Amino acid sequence: MTSLEPAEQLDEPSGWRASVLSLRGWWRHLVWLLAAVAAGGAALYFIYAERWSLDFTRWALRRSPSLAALIVGVGMIVICRLRDRLFPGTEGTGIPQAMAALQMGDTPARDRLLSLRVGIGKVVLLTLGLFSGATLGREGPSVHVAACWLYASRHLARFSRPLIERGLILAGGAAGIAAAFNAPVAGIVFAFEEIGRTFDKRNAGLIVRTVAVACLVCIVPLSDYLFYGRIEARLGSLREWLAVPVIGVLGGLLGGAFAQAVASTTPRVTRLARRRPYAVAGSLGLVLAVLGLLSNGATYGGGDDQARAILIHGQALPPTFALARAAGSFVTLISTIPGGLFAPTLSVGAGLGQLAAALQPEMDRQAVILLVMGAYFSGVVQSPITAAVILFEMTAARFLVLPLLLTTVLAYEASRVVCRVSLYEQLAASFLRQRT
Repeated sequence: MTSLEPAEQLDEPSGWRASVLSLRGWWRHLVWLLAAVAAGGAALYFIYAERWSLDFTRWALRRSPSLAALIVGVGMIVICRLRDRLFPGTEGTGIPQAMAALQMGDTPARDRLLSLRVGIGKVVLLTLGLFSGATLGREGPSVHVAACWLYASRHLARFSRPLIERGLILAGGAAGIAAAFNAPVAGIVFAFEEIGRTFDKRNAGLIVRTVAVACLVCIVPLSDYLFYGRIEARLGSLREWLAVPVIGVLGGLLGGAFAQAVASTTPRVTRLARRRPYAVAGSLGLVLAVLGLLSNGATYGGGDDQARAILIHGQALPPTFALARAAGSFVTLISTIPGGLFAPTLSVGAGLGQLAAALQPEMDRQAVILLVMGAYFSGVVQSPITAAVILFEMTAARFLVLPLLLTTVLAYEASRVVCRVSLYEQLAASFLRQRT
């Protein structure tokens, strides 16, 4: 070995013989495969848990709206206390935690953050959150759990240093997003664009393979489906194209304002919750209960069904739908209970889209709604390529790919006017400060 050999290759034999002809190589592939299957299995479980929870919430609403409100109020207290007492490290969506883990390096702190205990806790607490009716999605926890499973696999097999440092975590994060929405390309893009914030060819192969396996685990029982449904809308005139920058800028500003509000409020609520845990959890639960009562249950759950009803089936929900869901998502996010923001954010975007479509009756309604969803989503997460790609994969809207890309990029630039640092990056930094 010469001094010119890269350090990251010292931990693992290189070459196809070591990978194909050695028992150690085959064992490493088997361990990775099992971890990738587990990542897809977690996402599949969350999909079914969400469906069961929606049935449970509908049952509670039929019995009494007050019963559904009581469940979400008490549920918030139970989840917060279980998180703090039994499962520290499970707080938040899970994506900031994956980003923080990358910055921690190969340290005991990272081991704790991506431990099997945290992964199991995330599964338990998200299940409770779904059945309580909190305004949350499942993709963030899917990312965190998948990252835990992939990172834990290094204890069973010998991986190269680049995979241990970044690759396994990025692969888990990509698999979590991809399997949650049957959006493999969006999962890969999000891993590089937001979680890792850099492209490294050494990890690309593992990420793609892991995404493929995780998606297949979900496709086998669910079939190869479009998350929302097929859209054939297009922009046909110059006047319609001129609406793209308006939608992008306004949607980005609204999304950026929401993201900044969450980023600014969350640390304050977290500090207050350390001093008065029951009071804070109870207050947040009370707000969610009141929102559920005032909105006739529209704020419960991730909002996928409402977004699909608006976008695909042409239903018109109350004008206050977007505001109510944004309020519910805000309260849930600042509570830092395990839960994702993708689905609630897209449902808010759909609600805003139906309002925008009413102002532009000459444009295709589906096109307007989809562009507004992309703009608002890009404004919140500040990942413009992911926003465009994931909506395309959810709808197969091939005629709107270019408008979506232009809209999400403009929304990203507009969002940065009011939110200079992305929401996930701010939450990751806050998470790291709490542990140093």
